[in-house]
Amino acid sequence: MHAIQSRSHDDVVSCLKDAREDAMVSLTSACRDGYLRSYPHLMTLHSLREIEHFSKTFSLVEERGSQRESTRDIASNDWKSRLDLSVLDANGSNSVINARLALSRLADQPQIEGDLWLDIGKKARKANQYQFAEQSLTQANVAFCRISCENNQKVAIGPKIGDVRLQLSKLKHAMGERTAALKLVEDDIPSAIFCVDERDSLGTILSGSTRSKDIISRNILQSTLWMASGDLKNEIEIIDRYKTVLKLSPTWERAHFHFARYLDSLFQSSVDSDDRVEHLIQAIDHYGAALNLGVKHLFQSLPRLLTMWLEFTSLGNKDAKSSCHDACLQENQDRLNTMMKSFASSIPAHMFYTALPQLVSSVLHPDAESRRNVSLILRTVLVNYPAHSLWSIGWLRQSKSEDKSKAGSDIFRGATKLLRKTENGKHYQNLLSGSGHLFNFLIQLAKYNPKATNAAPTTVRMNVPRFQPELKHYIPPVQAALSLSPGSLKAFSASSDVFPSFVPRMRAFNPQIRVMQSKARPKKIGAFAVPSAVALEGDSLPITDHSLPMDSGEMHFLVKLEAKGDLRKDARVQDLNNVVNRIFKDRKGSKSRRQRLRLQLRTFQVVCLAEDSGILEWVPSTDSLRSVITSTFNPLMPGDSIHRRGRRVTDFSDADLRNAFLKCQEVFFKRDEPLLAVRKFDELVLQKYLPVFYWWFVQNFSSPHAWFEARNKFTLSAAVWSAVGHILIGLGDRHSENILIDTRNGECVHVDFDCIFDKGLLLPRPEVIPFRLTPNMIDAFGPTGAKGLYTGALIEATRTIRCNSDVLLAVLEAFIKDPVIQGSKSKKTKEGKDVRGAEASIAKIRNRLEGQYNLRNPNKLKGKSASKIPDKAYEAKLSVEGQVQKMIAEATSLENLVQVYVGWMPWV
Repeated sequence: MHAIQSRSHDDVVSCLKDAREDAMVSLTSACRDGYLRSYPHLMTLHSLREIEHFSKTFSLVEERGSQRESTRDIASNDWKSRLDLSVLDANGSNSVINARLALSRLADQPQIEGDLWLDIGKKARKANQYQFAEQSLTQANVAFCRISCENNQKVAIGPKIGDVRLQLSKLKHAMGERTAALKLVEDDIPSAIFCVDERDSLGTILSGSTRSKDIISRNILQSTLWMASGDLKNEIEIIDRYKTVLKLSPTWERAHFHFARYLDSLFQSSVDSDDRVEHLIQAIDHYGAALNLGVKHLFQSLPRLLTMWLEFTSLGNKDAKSSCHDACLQENQDRLNTMMKSFASSIPAHMFYTALPQLVSSVLHPDAESRRNVSLILRTVLVNYPAHSLWSIGWLRQSKSEDKSKAGSDIFRGATKLLRKTENGKHYQNLLSGSGHLFNFLIQLAKYNPKATNAAPTTVRMNVPRFQPELKHYIPPVQAALSLSPGSLKAFSASSDVFPSFVPRMRAFNPQIRVMQSKARPKKIGAFAVPSAVALEGDSLPITDHSLPMDSGEMHFLVKLEAKGDLRKDARVQDLNNVVNRIFKDRKGSKSRRQRLRLQLRTFQVVCLAEDSGILEWVPSTDSLRSVITSTFNPLMPGDSIHRRGRRVTDFSDADLRNAFLKCQEVFFKRDEPLLAVRKFDELVLQKYLPVFYWWFVQNFSSPHAWFEARNKFTLSAAVWSAVGHILIGLGDRHSENILIDTRNGECVHVDFDCIFDKGLLLPRPEVIPFRLTPNMIDAFGPTGAKGLYTGALIEATRTIRCNSDVLLAVLEAFIKDPVIQGSKSKKTKEGKDVRGAEASIAKIRNRLEGQYNLRNPNKLKGKSASKIPDKAYEAKLSVEGQVQKMIAEATSLENLVQVYVGWMPWV
C-alpha cells in the first residue's frame, strides 16, 4: 500500500511478487488437508490480484478527476460480482474487504467505501450475521454522510443514504425490533404522497425530497408488506398504499407481484361474493403484469394465475337458463378470458413452457372460451420451441380419450400452419408431423412383452424403423436438454438461448434392448449420441446397429407401461422437485453453511407417451437399496457367522425371516399386545439380522476422503428426501426397491411416485411411517446415527421448505388440483368429491408447513386406533426442531415398523 501511495511501480511489482510467493507456500501446505483449509489463502491471492489491478489504474492516471472515475469504474464493475463468489466469513472474504477498504481510502473515494460497506451489510443480513451487518451499515452511513457534508451533495447522495436506512430497517425487523423498523422506513416517506390524485402533483412532492423515487417506492412497499402481515392497517389503506407504489414505479415487477398476492389473500378470505370476484380479477391482472415485467417470481405467479383463471371459468352451467347471477358470472368469466388472451401474446413463451403440464391437463376445460385460450397458449409454445415442447404436448395425440386426441391433433395442426411463416418453418413442420411416428414406436416398445423363461433380465433385438426427419433432429428426452437454462430464469429475455445448446443429439437407437425383471417388464433402450455440432452440420448421419468413432457415448432410457399407475404423476413430481432444488440453491444463510449442507434432490426426466406409458431418463450407475445391501458383508464377523452376509438380511425367500416378522404382526393385530409385538420384533428380527450397510461405503470407497464424502452425500440426500417426501408430497410405498443408491458417490435417489399425498395410508397394510429410516440406513450414517449430520440436514431442509411455503403452495395447489392427480380411472368419480379431496390434501400440506405432524395411523386394535397419539396432538404446531424430532421418532418407532407390509422389509 505504501508503494502504491508513493507511485513506485517497481516497488509495487516486487512486493506483489513476494506476497504471492508467501501465499503459495502456505497454500501448497494447506491444500493437502482439503479445500476449507486452502480457502483463506485463495482469498489472499484474490486480494493481491485486485491490488495489482487497482495499482495500475492508480499509477497510470495522474489527473485527479479522471483517477476518481477510473477507480470508481473498477469498484462498480468488478468488485461486486467477484465478492459474490466468496464466502462471507472471517477466514475468507475479510482479507478481500480489508484490502478494498484500504484501496478506496488511498484513492480518497468515500463513495466506493460506502458502496462496499452497504453491499457487505446486505449480504451479512441475508446470512443472519446481524452484528456484522449492523456494523457494516453504520460504516456505510458514515461514509455517505461525509460526502454529503464535505461536498454539499445532499441530493446526489440522498438515494444512497436512503438505501442504507432501508437496509437498517430490514435488519431491525429481522432482529425483532419491528416497531423501530417500521418507524425508520415511514420517516423517509413524504406523508403528502398518499394524498396525491394526479401524476403532476406527484412530481412536485418528489422534487422536494432528498430521496429518489426508487427509494421512496421501496420504502412504501416494504412498510406495506409489514403492515399487511401484522394487520396494522385495514384493507382499503393497504390497497391504497400498493396503488401509490405502482404510481411511482408502474414497471416494477416486485410491486405488481406483492399487490397480486395481497389481493389473492383477500379473495381467499372474503365472504362477499362480489368482492371475491373483483379481488380475483385484479389479482390475476397484477400476476400477469408481474410476469410481463420479469421472471423473479415466475414459479409463484404463473401456477397461481392459471389455477385461479381455470377454476373460476369452470364455475356455473352455461346450458342453464340465464339469470342475473349467471349473467354477472358470464361477464366476469369473459373479462378473465379476454385478459388471458392478451397474456398469451404478451408473456414470453418460455415462461408458459414451465407450466406446460398444468396447461395440457386443462385442454378439455368445461368452458369453451377457456379451452380456446389453453389451446392458444399451447400452440404459441409449440411454435416458439417445437423441438422441446413436443415431448410435453405430444402424448395428447396418443391419448385413449377421443376428445383429448382431437384437441392434441388440433394444437399440432395449428402450430404447423403458423410455422410456415417462420424461419426454418419447413424443418419444424416435418419435425412435428414426424414426432407421431416416434411416439408410436416407443409406445409399441413399452407394450412389448417377450416371453420370459426366468425372472432375470433378458436382452432381445428389436427392429428399429427409419424416422423422418432423422433422429438427430429430435431433442433427446433428458432433463439437461428439456429444462430452461439457469440464465433464462434470472434475466427477462425471450431469446433463442433459453435452452442449453451443449446437449448431444441422438444418431440412432441401439437395436439391443434389455427387458428388466420387475413385474411391469420395462425396457432399457439406448441411443448412440453425437455432439450437437456434428448433428446439425446438415449431412445425414449413418444409421448403424453399433457404435461409431464419431459417437460421444450412448444415452439410456427406460420405456415403461403402467397397468395401474400413471406416469404423469411422476412427471409432475419431478417438476416440483426442480422448483425445490432452486429454492435450496438460493436459500438464505451463509454461503459456508450452504456449502457444508449441500441440499439437493436428484431428479430425472419423465416424458409421457400416453396415459399408461412413458419414457424415463435412465439414472446411471445406480442400484436399489436392497441390491446394495445384498452385495455387502461385515468383515469383522467370522466367515461362518450368520451376521456376516448382507444377502441374508435381504433374502425375502427366507421363510424363517418372513414367518418371524408375520408372527410379530399377529401378536400386534390379533392378540392386541403392541409392547409384546415390539419386543418380539426386536428379538426375532432386528437382533438376528443385523445391519451391514455401513460396510458398503468402506468397501466401495477406498480413500478416506472418498469414503467420508460418499457417506455424507448419502446422509444429506436421505435427509432432503425425508423432508420433501413427507411434508410436501406425502410420499409412500418407500420399499427398498424404490430407493436407489448412486454407486459412484453414495447419493440417494427415489423413484416411483404413484403413491403420493398419503396414499400409502390406503394400502391394504397401511404405511404408517413418514419416511424410510430403517436400521441399515441409520447404520450407514456413521457413529452418530440419525442424531448427527442427518438431523442437522433434515432441520435445514425443513426450515427452508417452511420459509418458502408460499412458493411451494402455489406450485402444489396447481399440482394437486390437476385433473391428472385427482382423477380416478373410474368414470364414476364425481367432481365434487375430487375438489374436496384436493382441498383436503392442500390443507394437510399447509398444516405440515406450519409444523403439524398429521399422519394419522388408520390401523385399529379392537375398535381403537393403533396409534397412541391423542387427536389434539395432531393439531399442535411444532417448531422446526420439534417437527424434525417428531418425524424421526415416528419413522424409527418399532411399534410403527411392525405394522407395515412384510414386503416393505422394515428390518433392511
